[in-house]
Amino acid sequence: MKAIVGIKDLDFDAAHYTSGIESKCKNLHGHTFRVEVEVYGEIESKSGMIIDFLVLKKIIKEILSDYDHKIIVPKKDLDKIRIKGPFNIEFKAIEYPEATTEYIALDIAKRIYDRIGKPVIVKLYEGLRNYVIVKWGFENE
Repeated sequence: MKAIVGIKDLDFDAAHYTSGIESKCKNLHGHTFRVEVEVYGEIESKSGMIIDFLVLKKIIKEILSDYDHKIIVPKKDLDKIRIKGPFNIEFKAIEYPEATTEYIALDIAKRIYDRIGKPVIVKLYEGLRNYVIVKWGFENE
């Protein structure tokens, strides 16, 4: 039997910019990103679970820590960025053309799928009201 398990109320803080459009979002700016993750799979008869919640939560937290308090940028822009100041600067480069919430969600979903091998749905909130839902690992999509 197949079912869906989920984890919600995880978050990270990060900065990004979106150069694909002309708006104030082209400026470097930050958000608190909230994350919900659902995993789809077969309930294993021996354990009675798709995946242990504790294991799933640990994996998600490890992945999200790579984005937390970083400036998320597309890898293609890394060599063009110059920021100096009396503060720490850490970047998280993603393999997508822009650092939009859509691509950040895809990056997170792919990384979770790579770790657990089960289809994943990620709902990524940019602030309080805006969100993106992406699916990774589902056939025919």
